[in-house]
Amino acid sequence: MDTLTMILNYIREHPATVLILAVLILTAIAALMVFIHNAKKTDAVTAKPLSLTTGQAKQVTMRRRFNPTRLVFIIPATLATDDAINEWANTIAPRLGTGFQTVEVTIIPQKIWLPARYKVTFAKLEALR
Repeated sequence: MDTLTMILNYIREHPATVLILAVLILTAIAALMVFIHNAKKTDAVTAKPLSLTTGQAKQVTMRRRFNPTRLVFIIPATLATDDAINEWANTIAPRLGTGFQTVEVTIIPQKIWLPARYKVTFAKLEALR
């Protein structure tokens, strides 16, 4: 018997085992993607002009997709000043990946339950065209 026939026979005889293995592999891939996302966010906000601690970095949210054309960081206003955010945005843009540039830095005003925040948007240059 060749290898392909042996594999197909095993799949026919043990479908539950194959399903469990597939679920475990997909879970591992999802966990790796979350780990990479969090590592990239922490690396970005602990960079020199902003220099947040890892505890403060947990307060920052980063919105992105699988193949992002935009990255959006939402940083609490209590952690930085206007000048520090602008300097950080200009410094960190090349570090996020090839072709990212700072598009806008806006202040989200305080609401009843939410403190004031900075919204920093980075975009790839080809997405801006």
